[in-house]
Amino acid sequence: MELLDAIEPVGEMVSLIGSRDFGAGFYRIANELIGIDHCTVFMCANDNPRTLVAEANCEKTAARVRSLADIYIREAYVQDPVWGTFQSAPHAGCSTFLLSPTELADEGYRREFYDKPNIKHELALTTVINGDRIYAGFYRENGRPHFSDRSAELLKYCGRTIMQVLHKHAEISLLTGPVQAEPKPVSQKALLERVRSAIMADSGLITAREAEICASIVLGYTVLGISMNLGISVNTVATHRKRAYAKLRVCSQNELFARYFSVVETNLRALRYN
Repeated sequence: MELLDAIEPVGEMVSLIGSRDFGAGFYRIANELIGIDHCTVFMCANDNPRTLVAEANCEKTAARVRSLADIYIREAYVQDPVWGTFQSAPHAGCSTFLLSPTELADEGYRREFYDKPNIKHELALTTVINGDRIYAGFYRENGRPHFSDRSAELLKYCGRTIMQVLHKHAEISLLTGPVQAEPKPVSQKALLERVRSAIMADSGLITAREAEICASIVLGYTVLGISMNLGISVNTVATHRKRAYAKLRVCSQNELFARYFSVVETNLRALRYN
C-alpha cells in the first residue's frame, strides 16, 4: 500500500473510538495497511499495564492471543525488549521496531510469546503520550514473509494519529466501561461537519475552509489527504492551516488534537446512539 492510500483507513479508526467493536475494527484496518495475522496493544499508565487490543485472524487464535496478553500484562512485560525501550523513549513522536524471534536472548520468553503462537516476525510501534506508554505489536505467522522496511515506513507515517486514537479510546473506555447500546454506523462526512461546526463556534475569526481543514486534521487526515479530498493544492492547505492555528492559538497538530478530541468523542456518541 502506498502512503497516500493509508489516509482513509487510518481516518476510519477515529470513528471507532469508544466502540465495543474497536478491537476488531483496529485489527481489520491494520490488516488492510500492512497485512497481519495477530495484533496486540498495551498501555501503561501509573505503572499499571493493561490490554487495549488483542485480536487475530480467527476467533480461536484471538482467544489464545487474549490469554497471552493477560499473562503479558501481569508479569511478562518486564522481559520484553521492546517494552524496555520506553526507558529512553522521547515523549513525542513514534518509534518503530522490526523484530525476529531469533533475536531474543530470553529463550523462555521467546518460546511462550513467539514460538508457541507460531509468530515469525513482529513490527512494533511505540510512543509516550502524557506520560502513558503505548505499545502496539503487529505479527505475522510462519509461512508469511517478514514485514518489509516499506511496511515499517507506512506504519510510522500513520503512527502519531494511530497512537492518539488508541490513547483517546483508552481514556473513554476507562471512564465509561463497555458500551451497552447497539451502535449505529458513523458517516465520516457527518462527523467532519460536526467537528467543523464546533471549531467555527469556538472562534469567531476562523473561516469555514480553515475550520474544515482543522477538523480533517483532528480526524486523522494528512495535508496530502486533505488536498486530495478538497481538490486544492498542498500549499493552499498549509496556508489555511497556518492561519487557522494562529486564530485558534495552537502551535501544533498535537495541540489541536488535545483541544478538539473531546468534540470528536461527544459527536461520535451523538451520531451513534441518538
